[in-house]
Amino acid sequence: MADTVTVILSLTFLVGFLWFLSPFYLPILGKNLVKLDMSSQLSKSKLQEKSVVLDNGRTAWYLERMNNQQVKEKPLVIIPGLSAYMRLMGVQMADLLELIPNRRIIIFELPYHGKRASMNENFVEPGCSLDAMTACLETFLTKIGLTESFDLMGYSLGGSIATNYVVRNPSNVNRLVLLAPYYYNEATTETYNALFESKQWSSLAAWEGREEMQNWFQDWLGLEDEDMLPGFILSGLAALRSEYYPEGHWVKFYDQLYADCTSTKSFLEDRKASLAALSSPVLVLAATTDKICDCEKLANLKSIFNPDLCNIKNLDAGHCFAPNGRTLFEVAAVDTAEFLNP
Repeated sequence: MADTVTVILSLTFLVGFLWFLSPFYLPILGKNLVKLDMSSQLSKSKLQEKSVVLDNGRTAWYLERMNNQQVKEKPLVIIPGLSAYMRLMGVQMADLLELIPNRRIIIFELPYHGKRASMNENFVEPGCSLDAMTACLETFLTKIGLTESFDLMGYSLGGSIATNYVVRNPSNVNRLVLLAPYYYNEATTETYNALFESKQWSSLAAWEGREEMQNWFQDWLGLEDEDMLPGFILSGLAALRSEYYPEGHWVKFYDQLYADCTSTKSFLEDRKASLAALSSPVLVLAATTDKICDCEKLANLKSIFNPDLCNIKNLDAGHCFAPNGRTLFEVAAVDTAEFLNP
């Protein structure tokens, strides 16, 4: 009897001790598991991390999968969305990459994201304007020697950068894929616009910590309660972000983005003639429950691009997550692959 009591007391102490330590060690466990899973998926997709030194002395990072030399398919350049660094984007693209196994893939790391984040960043050079981000992409592609025409895909903010790129370099792009493209003011929801104008950055992608991250996932990215990730994984994701970015990084990013976005509130209208003149086929994939990019407003792209070359398809998804534990990227994979390989 005494032995049984001792065991019970020991187990009770152990459970209590682990519960006490869990706030410290579960985020570390979750972060390491997320890192391992990311590395495994990127390896499976044959994506390798690379870098190139630009003429200004800065380093640009990217992921690349080399193509099958025996197959002459266009390279695919992918531009992530705001706060989606290249490794995360590489993981999200796994389903698509499996469907187009012979293509050279290049996933661009946006300025101020992932490996390009700096502890002492002032967010002024190059800045967060659409033209500045597009110029960074142009410089990068020139530096890696991509001189042939290629297919271009942009997600969210990456969609507006991709659109601006093709306007500035129409002969470089063979086919254009816009996944939940973000055109602030012209194709974003009124709820998002109001929050953006009030500068409530912590409610958007400038979240800090697990609780704000979970709210961002649910309120804006479309994660349903029944698909909620395990707590230690959520803690791990938040811890991983803290490892990449110093405190306040995304608040400063949004402040600069806000300052720089005034000139692009009428981006589509101002470039309507150029967009209509494009000869590249365009696929717009809009998410029907998207709280950031308005699905109904995105339907207007049909009349902005050449309507004979622009196809718009609505997907049952939010800005990132979809029902039944899926993601927007999984839902979009087949349509994207079929468009890229007509």
